[in-house]
Amino acid sequence: MGKGADLTLVAVSSDRLLHVVMTSAKIKKPEELKGKKVGSDRYGSLSDLALREALRYNKLSPDKDVAVIQSGGVPERLGALRAGAVDGAILTGDSRLQAEKLGYHVIIDLNELPIYFPSAGIVVTRSFLRNNRDTTKRFLKGWLEGIRIAKTDRDFTIKVLRRYLKTEDQEILGRTYEMYKNVHEKVPYPGLKGVTFALERLATTSPEVAKLRAEDFVDREIISELESEGFIREIYGEKPNR
Repeated sequence: MGKGADLTLVAVSSDRLLHVVMTSAKIKKPEELKGKKVGSDRYGSLSDLALREALRYNKLSPDKDVAVIQSGGVPERLGALRAGAVDGAILTGDSRLQAEKLGYHVIIDLNELPIYFPSAGIVVTRSFLRNNRDTTKRFLKGWLEGIRIAKTDRDFTIKVLRRYLKTEDQEILGRTYEMYKNVHEKVPYPGLKGVTFALERLATTSPEVAKLRAEDFVDREIISELESEGFIREIYGEKPNR
């Protein structure tokens, strides 16, 4: 089955992407990206794969119709856009909001497209899960409590965002919180849709991937246990099922 199939996804926040492609107001429609340069992360990264899918969806061929430029992380991509080194960039989170304040606009919103990749998932090897099941379960409990805080405690979450985003811009902090608070599923079962989509796309360049099934990479058992045991209801202060 291949070494990669030893990996298993035990939880995932979402299969949807909050990435957007942003440009100056001079470019008004996706088709106007033809002949232009768009800043992306390193080749093969989530941002790069997502950008290429978004271009294909809009009938644009990556590296042929549109030059995909490795421009670094999100802050570096925004910097390349501001400097005019690229005509557009794939951005997400607070960088999207910063770009909007600078006058750039969204030309492709990936959340509105039928493009799915497992986002912010928890992945372990099957051997680790087999030998350290209790450790994995306790880790997921902590992760679930973190999701609960992010969804319900705005003030604390904004303090954390301020620290890691390194900004005091209250508008950006508030909008970033609103953008992300509902991304994480309350019961974050790893689904098959995102894994299936990713495998299908990888198979176009690596034919051996076509032999793999999404089911080979997903284990829903621990999240199911935590839900049936009442842990998730408990951390949200909900009454147990009768």
